Amino acid sequence: MKTKWIWVGGAMMLAPVAMANVGIDAKSAGAANSGIASGDFTRATLNPALLTRFNDADDVYVRLGARALVNEYKDALDQVDDTQDAIDAFEDKINAMDPNNLPTQEDADAVIAELKALDSTYLEGSAGVDFGVFVPSKRFGFGFAASTYVVANGDFDFAESDEALINEALKTGRFDENDLTSSGVANAVGVTEFSVLMATELKLESVGEFSIGTSLKYQRLDSYLYRATIANYDDGDYFDDEYMTDDSAFNVDIGLHKQVGDWSYGVVARDLISQSITNIEGQSFDLEPTVSAAVAWHYTDLTTSVEVDLVKNESFVAQEGAPVLLLPRQFAKLGLEYQATHAQIRLGYQHDFKDNYSSLVTLGLGVSPWDAFSLDLVGQLGEDDEIGAALQLGIKI
Repeated sequence: MKTKWIWVGGAMMLAPVAMANVGIDAKSAGAANSGIASGDFTRATLNPALLTRFNDADDVYVRLGARALVNEYKDALDQVDDTQDAIDAFEDKINAMDPNNLPTQEDADAVIAELKALDSTYLEGSAGVDFGVFVPSKRFGFGFAASTYVVANGDFDFAESDEALINEALKTGRFDENDLTSSGVANAVGVTEFSVLMATELKLESVGEFSIGTSLKYQRLDSYLYRATIANYDDGDYFDDEYMTDDSAFNVDIGLHKQVGDWSYGVVARDLISQSITNIEGQSFDLEPTVSAAVAWHYTDLTTSVEVDLVKNESFVAQEGAPVLLLPRQFAKLGLEYQATHAQIRLGYQHDFKDNYSSLVTLGLGVSPWDAFSLDLVGQLGEDDEIGAALQLGIKI
């Protein structure tokens, strides 16, 4: 019997092609996903105004990154294994009808208990990849980026009728797992973006020098919804067109950045044009505007950053009747970065004010010999077996 499709197929198999967190930058991921105020031009996808923040020797930066975050993966997958083993063992015992080892009510109850336990488990996953080229300048910094990320959810629904079916098998001596009607759903939305980023530094008498940047984006949204019972499940159906929909549109981000001595400030408004994708069942998932602000303090080789979402993020929150994908969230992030000669150590803590997502502790390590090549690695840990990782390669030309 194959039940892992509910989570592994729905969440993890989709991950490579396309996060409650926006952005895939591994440098920021190591510092609790912060960076709109503390970063430089290499993190321009987080705040396009950062294209004006660079060192005199910087010319061009090229990066390639990947990231994944999975929640409750261990308990969910262990429960799938336990349920699968229990059903297979029960079916074998019924079919064998060995007089010395007849199926008992305890055997039936064990299968029912496993199915009920599976009903209360789920897996939530998100992942993404990106590529970017950034050219910094005070007068006209610009860049190009391509990224794709997916958020996915898997859930299982126990059918009460299966309890009667299993108990009846003890009387009839007949049991076929294909008659079970407990079902699962794999639900995902992916966003692919192609962006042109631009920024310049301005000076106003009232505020002094500050930077403003924009990211003009072509977006493609894909939805994926696969419902099936154990009886009719076929892993060959995962990517059939009948389970997928897509739509495309244009969008825009706007960012501000200001440096005042050892302090820097950043504000970013992302996805200012609301977008929507409708799945095969006619249920809509919306990509909504978000606004974040941050302040960072730089002291010799240490940078600290505090970043807060100013509005609740309800992007891809399921509407009534739709399977759960994401929940409302509003993050606060505290990040630290220590710059050594050719290495960086990053720490962070992220908290959701809405308490829909567990707090994350992050740890990142970067190596950048002669500031020409960079490799950034990240680990993230949260409650309920939540675990994440990110990798990014970069080259300065």
